[in-house]
Amino acid sequence: MLSFKPFKGIHAKEENTSDFPMYSPENYSEEQIKSKLRGKTPSYVDIIKPTFFKGESPLENRFKKVRKRFEDYLNENFVENDPASIYIYEQKKRNGEIFKGIIGLISVDDFKENNVKVPEQTNEQKQKVFTQFLDITYLQSNPVLLSYDSNSKLEVMMDLEMKSKPLIQIIDELEISHKLWRVNNRLKLAQFKDAVEKLPALYLADGHYRMAAAVEHSDKIKEKSKSKDFLFDQNHHVMSLIASSQSIRIHEYNRLIKSLNGLTRDELFARLEEHFTINEKGVQPYFPSHKHHISMYFEGKFYGLYIKHEFRGTPEGLGNIDTYLFNKFVLGPIFDISTNKEEKQKVSYIKGSGDVKGITDIKVAVDNGDYKIGFAFYPVSFSDLQLISDLGLKIPAKSTFIEPKMLLGLLMFDMK
Repeated sequence: MLSFKPFKGIHAKEENTSDFPMYSPENYSEEQIKSKLRGKTPSYVDIIKPTFFKGESPLENRFKKVRKRFEDYLNENFVENDPASIYIYEQKKRNGEIFKGIIGLISVDDFKENNVKVPEQTNEQKQKVFTQFLDITYLQSNPVLLSYDSNSKLEVMMDLEMKSKPLIQIIDELEISHKLWRVNNRLKLAQFKDAVEKLPALYLADGHYRMAAAVEHSDKIKEKSKSKDFLFDQNHHVMSLIASSQSIRIHEYNRLIKSLNGLTRDELFARLEEHFTINEKGVQPYFPSHKHHISMYFEGKFYGLYIKHEFRGTPEGLGNIDTYLFNKFVLGPIFDISTNKEEKQKVSYIKGSGDVKGITDIKVAVDNGDYKIGFAFYPVSFSDLQLISDLGLKIPAKSTFIEPKMLLGLLMFDMK
C-alpha cells in the first residue's frame, strides 16, 4: 500500500514569487544563467549560486555553501514556511494545454517495494551527484513526477480546491502559467491521503535519478539513525507531483548519429531492409504517424522506416518500445554502438515535440554537417510504460520526455 503524507512546504514570499523559481539550469545558456545570477531580488538561483562556480572548490564545499545560503534565506525571512500541507498544482501552456496534480510526500519504501514502478533506466552519474547534494543540503526543490490511471474521486477533489484563490500564481519567462493551492484542513488532508493511498500503483514519469538519489540518501540516514526519529522520517520521503495519465504528456526523444560506421548508402539501406520496410517521403519533414514507424533523415531526404510485423512485440513489453527495437536492430548491429561509452561519443539525443517541429530540429542538425543521419520516433504510450513497469523491465534511457516540468524553487521541502 502506498504511503502519502503532507509536509511543511517552503516558498518565496508573495512580493518575490514571480522572480524566485527557475527551470532546471540545463535549460538555460551560460549567458542566461549569468544574467539570472546578476539579479538582485531573492531567488532560487541565488541559493544554488555556489554550484555554478565549478573551479572555485570541490563539489562538497559548494553544496555546503548552498545549505548556508538556504539557511540565510530562512533566517532573513526571504521565504515562508507553511504548516503541514499538501498542494494542488496547475500548469497552463500558451497553447491552452493544462496539467494538474497533487504535491505531497511519498515514502522511499514505496520505491523499494515496487509500489512506485520505474519504467526507465537511471542516469547513474546524475544520481551520484544529486545524492551528494541531498546528503549535504537536505533540500528538495523539484518534485519527481508520478502518474496513475485516471481516478474520478481525486479529480473531483482537486477541482473543488481549485475553485478557491491560489496561494501562488505566476507566469514565467516562457509565458507558462503556474498556480499552487495549499490544503491544510485536517479532514481534507485525510481524504486526499486515503484517495492516493488506495491507488493500485504509481508510475515514475520524470525524476528518475532524483528518486534513486533520495532512496540512497535515506539509506545513509537510516544507518546513522539509531531510532526512527523526526530527522529520519523527514529524510525518508520524496516530494512528489502526482498526476493522472490524462494530465501528463509523453514526448519522444530522438537520435542523431555522427558516423555511418564506414557504410555506403546502398550498404546502409540493405542492412536496414533486414528489419524495416523503407518508404521515401521526400524533402518535407516526416513525423511518424504510429508506433513502430520511425522517421529517418539522410542526405537531404526523409524516409519512413516501418518495423516489419514479425519483429514487433518481441520480447513481451520491450518489443512494443521503438527505441528498444532501434537499439536492437540498428544502433548495435548497423552502427556498431553497443556500450555506454560508444553511445556518448557517437550519439546525441534531441527532445521531440510530438509534431513536425522536433523533426525539423533533426533536419537542421544534419544539414549543418554535425551529424550524418537522424532518427525520430512516435511517442511511447502510457499503457506501454505501465506494461514495461509491471513486468519489471526498463526501457532505454532517453526514450521519453514527459511534461509537466515544474519550476525549481516554486515549492521546497527541507529535510533537516
